[in-house]
Amino acid sequence: MMITQVLHTLTTDGRHMIALSVMGFAVSALCGVAIMLVALFAIEAALRSALDIVVLCGALATLLAVKTFAGIVADKQKHEAGFDLTFEVRSRIVHKLKSLSLGYYTKGRLGEISEIVHKDVDNMELIVGHLWTRMLADVIVSLVILVGCALFDWRMALLMLSTLPVGIAWLVVGLAHGERLEAEVGDASASMASLFVEYVRGMPLLKAFSRCATLDELLAGAVSDFGEASARASHNRAFVLSVYNLIVDGALLVAIIGGLVLVRTGELAPFSFLVFVVVAPELYKPYLALESHWANFLKAKDSFGRIQKVAGAASVPEPKHPARPHDHSIAFEHVGFSYDPDRPALQDVSFFVPEGSLCALVGDSGAGKSTVVNLLLRFWDVKDGSIRIGGADIRDLHYDDLLDQMSIVMQDVRLFADTVAGNIRMGRAEATDEDVIAAARAARIHDFITTLPDGYDTMLGENGVGLSGGQRQRLSVARAFLKDAPIVVLDEATANVDPVNEALMQDAISALARGRTVLVIAHHLATVRSADQILVLSEGRLVERGTHHELMTVPDGRYRRLWERSVGKWPGADSPPHESSHDETGRRL
Repeated sequence: MMITQVLHTLTTDGRHMIALSVMGFAVSALCGVAIMLVALFAIEAALRSALDIVVLCGALATLLAVKTFAGIVADKQKHEAGFDLTFEVRSRIVHKLKSLSLGYYTKGRLGEISEIVHKDVDNMELIVGHLWTRMLADVIVSLVILVGCALFDWRMALLMLSTLPVGIAWLVVGLAHGERLEAEVGDASASMASLFVEYVRGMPLLKAFSRCATLDELLAGAVSDFGEASARASHNRAFVLSVYNLIVDGALLVAIIGGLVLVRTGELAPFSFLVFVVVAPELYKPYLALESHWANFLKAKDSFGRIQKVAGAASVPEPKHPARPHDHSIAFEHVGFSYDPDRPALQDVSFFVPEGSLCALVGDSGAGKSTVVNLLLRFWDVKDGSIRIGGADIRDLHYDDLLDQMSIVMQDVRLFADTVAGNIRMGRAEATDEDVIAAARAARIHDFITTLPDGYDTMLGENGVGLSGGQRQRLSVARAFLKDAPIVVLDEATANVDPVNEALMQDAISALARGRTVLVIAHHLATVRSADQILVLSEGRLVERGTHHELMTVPDGRYRRLWERSVGKWPGADSPPHESSHDETGRRL
């Protein structure tokens, strides 16, 4: 299966490169054998005083030139074939990762994915760069030499092969056992990489809570497991290969002893015996090279297995005949969903958000607010019911078309190691510089960007290191402005920023929400009092809905209790508190 998959993954040029590399290595090796034979026959000719120095030098020079040229071509082609394979595999993995649901990333760890994309894909290069090209060339050379030896003297040819079948059988048995051990090494390496990623990412928190020692113990355990697994695999490899080399060397010993017996009895000329002695190492070289081929095969097969886990992961299903929404309204119809079969995250949730309106989701932690957003974005698919945009079930929309309908501003902003402009262009890659600046102005971040050393061309560190939380949030809002999608999904971005940035964020988000359908997860209830509709979730159920005023008039209502807990009690349910300032639409977040 691995061989078939790799051949299908390679481009046509890649397969041609492999063929050229195999031919080049075979020609180079055979030229090396020919040089030794020419030298041997030259000695025999010199003893008969029949040596032609000019012819000898010409033959040796030609063979040496061909050997060198073939080796260069073979080496160049094998590396290019390896690069062709790794490029294709990485491209397919990245494309596959983009098609997977968020559920895949919660189950898989970042370190494991990083290990697959980097180390495991690099190991696949061993297949074409070191395994197929070298091994196939070795097989060709061995067959040519064996046929030549058989034509020269079939008895010596049989003696040279005497113990090889036993050696190959031993290697096959050792290969089966070593495959399991190499898989344990790969798994231990992936686990160790994941812990290292968690350790580095969580270092500020670990230091703040003085918990470094706890993770140190986990890391020490992971490193120890990796070391023990590596030791077991190395010991098995050393034992199997040592015995195998002994068996192969035994074939040469049998051939030498048998040849001397034939020479002594006069059945084989001494010169013919020397020819076999000179050629024998070249015949055995491919079999002795099986040591490195075996190690490369085990590494590549183990890496291939992990790559296949990603390649075989279920993508978000795409419709054969995609639907088209007639507007930008949102409807949840009897939606049920659970991350854990025993604990439903949403139960029979139904609501409707008209086009151009603002709907707020409120509730305690774990009530299901984020699950509503995740399902709308189709990070997971609903278990029961349906979600519709403009009357069309989101499962009947192309996934990219669905996401094109939405701009997303979350609390956890992800910025990339790119320029400021490049990060904003994540909203729309083909945007002009003028478009980027206009989006930044709308997000109230332009003035700050102009103070940076290179303005919009300033390189940002990983995840915007050096920027404040509010500055990162406003860059995220600039992306949303640039995308200009009709639906905006907000995980209240002002929950964890300072007062100055909060005011700028309020202005930016209010401008972003104008004229669009908005679904917001509210952490500060005071920011969504003017919402057209407030949905109150509790333990995965929709328990209340209405405007702020309507919900505050419900005696002992859940929303009212949430308000009084987070904002404070206010006198009389009939006279709501003073509203915050509004934009032209009457909505301010």
